[in-house]
Amino acid sequence: MNRNKFAEIFADDHLGLLDISDAKQTTERTPSEQRLISSFEEINNFYEENGREPKLGADITEFMLASRLQGIRNSPQKVKILLPFDFYDLLKVEQTKSVTIEELLRDDPLNLLNIDEMEDSIFSLKHVKKTDRIRPDYISRRNICENFDEYEGMFEQVHTELKSGVRKLVKFSQHDLSEGKFFVLRGVLLYLEKSEHTEQEKQYDSGVRIRKDGRTHCVFDNGTESDMLYRSLYKALLKDGFGVSEPIETVNNSVEISDDDVQNGYIYVLKSMSADPNVSNMKDLYKIGMCSGDVTERIKNAPNEPTYLMSQVQVELTVRCYNINVLNLEATIHSFFNEVNVLFEVIDKDGNKRYPKEWFVVPLPIIQEAIQLIVDGKINNYEYDSTMQAIIQK
Repeated sequence: MNRNKFAEIFADDHLGLLDISDAKQTTERTPSEQRLISSFEEINNFYEENGREPKLGADITEFMLASRLQGIRNSPQKVKILLPFDFYDLLKVEQTKSVTIEELLRDDPLNLLNIDEMEDSIFSLKHVKKTDRIRPDYISRRNICENFDEYEGMFEQVHTELKSGVRKLVKFSQHDLSEGKFFVLRGVLLYLEKSEHTEQEKQYDSGVRIRKDGRTHCVFDNGTESDMLYRSLYKALLKDGFGVSEPIETVNNSVEISDDDVQNGYIYVLKSMSADPNVSNMKDLYKIGMCSGDVTERIKNAPNEPTYLMSQVQVELTVRCYNINVLNLEATIHSFFNEVNVLFEVIDKDGNKRYPKEWFVVPLPIIQEAIQLIVDGKINNYEYDSTMQAIIQK
């Protein structure tokens, strides 16, 4: 073959498939290529979770992935970029029938399938805030648990232990995801009875990662069960879940007061009796304060004092403190519940604006639990979750 013939072949290479110059071998990728790789990784994830490629005739999420895959297959440039990431041979399909792009577009009068340019695709959302909500397919594959009676007593015991403080809700961590443990997913208690996952090494554009893949068997306290994928369970708990601690051994902390013990004051919890709807309609609204003397004596002038919202108050809890700095105890409680601190604007009897700061929206049993954790010196290991209305371990 003469030199001119080679020149003609390379000149006719419009897609640059024969160009193997150093410039083409660079590992640097354009933003468009990075987006393409990320979008193809979603297709790989679908294959891992379902054992098949996405199909056009399915729900909207699967339809989007199937359309994206078809568009990639129809583009030699995209196929060339994605071949190193095609772990499941999704780009190497048997051509049973030659179909041109023109034929595809002819059957698509609204141009919905033309997704060669990812930025212009109807499946590429713009100006839409991403949500952290869990994809429905993560948790929707549940069936009725036919032998739920075998688990029911166990769930009742865990609920009782959570209410009594023997168990705690803790922040979810992947190393806790093991057989025989309990978790809370979107407010539902679940028991991870079995996990048949294996560790696999995966090569991504960002590097090598260890992935845990396989099926689990989960039983939920609403009488259902699921064999969701290990990775699906992990992602769901990471976004909207908690771990449940092992039972905590309790110790009788009651002590006898001796003549050597020094009473330093009181921590009190008060409920407002105000008729103002802005106050009376607030559920679990309490004032947490301290005093050195009798609480009843301290609040007798409440209707005239802005700190009590210029109204009568009712004593809900009194804690007598011995051998402890009551001011520090009060400050620690206020800091612990800072997220649910409510600031009011109150007009005193002289017409001046006052802003009392010791009112919090938190259930009374939670306040009692926090005080005990402070006294025991354990409060730094916990935090208050206002959404769950529970103290959880960090």
